[in-house]
Amino acid sequence: MDMKNILKTSVAAGALFALAAPVAGTAQADFKNQNSKVNLTVGGQIGRQLLYVDDGQHSQLFQGDSQSSPTRLRFTVAGQLTESVKVGGLIENDYARSNNSFSFTGSSEAQGDNTGFGIRQAFISFEHKSMGKLSLGQTNSASNGIAENTYNNNGGVLVSGGGLISNTQFTTGTAGAFSGLTAGAQTSTFDGLSRDDVIRYDTPSFAGFSLATSYIDDGSADVALRYSGKLMGLSVKGGFHYANIEAGAGGVQWGGSAAVKHSSGFAVRGAWGGSRSNGLGYKPNGWGVGGSYEAKLSSLGATTFYVDYFKAEDIAAAGRDMKTIYVGLNQKLDSIGSSIDLLYGHFNLDDTAGTDYNNIDAVLFQTILAF
Repeated sequence: MDMKNILKTSVAAGALFALAAPVAGTAQADFKNQNSKVNLTVGGQIGRQLLYVDDGQHSQLFQGDSQSSPTRLRFTVAGQLTESVKVGGLIENDYARSNNSFSFTGSSEAQGDNTGFGIRQAFISFEHKSMGKLSLGQTNSASNGIAENTYNNNGGVLVSGGGLISNTQFTTGTAGAFSGLTAGAQTSTFDGLSRDDVIRYDTPSFAGFSLATSYIDDGSADVALRYSGKLMGLSVKGGFHYANIEAGAGGVQWGGSAAVKHSSGFAVRGAWGGSRSNGLGYKPNGWGVGGSYEAKLSSLGATTFYVDYFKAEDIAAAGRDMKTIYVGLNQKLDSIGSSIDLLYGHFNLDDTAGTDYNNIDAVLFQTILAF
């Protein structure tokens, strides 16, 4: 082989090696926000579920976006205004949900997408070290979440209510006729005033206690007292709220919940609430109890088993009550900061007229992938 061919072969081999070899120290592009004087964090989650529902006459396996903890995207902003004052902000959107609206119609099932891109939260806050926090915008009212104190670690699965099968109608008798009564309309956890356009103030925490109040743009207002800490070696969290409601017929609402956990992993919880609407003539109310056990059974993360019972009375009509039983399992996936849930729900409706409502049963498998 002459020198020219040797050089050609050497150059070709070198080129192939250069193309095949990994490039060490390649710089990766960083995400940068336009205003470098504040920190911006992007996050969210993808929530998917398989849900089997049996209303006593019809049954179907539905697959779609999570109802209780759906897919969402959030942008969190944080900055230091002065040595004592922090400024924060949050934009959080619910994505369009695929096949999250389902119900039985006649002998078949109806399924559909929620194609809206909703504003879940959009607010600005100012927090002083010793004077508390003031928030302005679309966010949680002071009382939102007050009924959800629990150690179930259940990944956002809505318990103590009918949200799991909210559009499913109760059927009646052996013929399975539709009653026109959906499960979601027959129960309530009395969990505060949810998210809205609010002016909210939160006090600093004192010995585990904190107080919050908010004024909503429709004229409603609420106040909530919360506690989180240790008592006699037990982990305790709880709270109580009172709200004056101006929307609709108007009225008042109250309620709260508490949960206690032992170092062994066992925990118990309880919730209670009620309301009085102007001109209604009766007082809807509800109460619930539950228990859970958390253990590290595998390298995946903590596993929590839980049972919840909730009874809602006179929610949609006087003398009509709904009982809900949930038996669930939550598995944390520590390596990816996410979780999976397996849940069985049993829903029972009765009234003073003795109507023969068929029970509804549901089994849920849910995955929440956080990012």
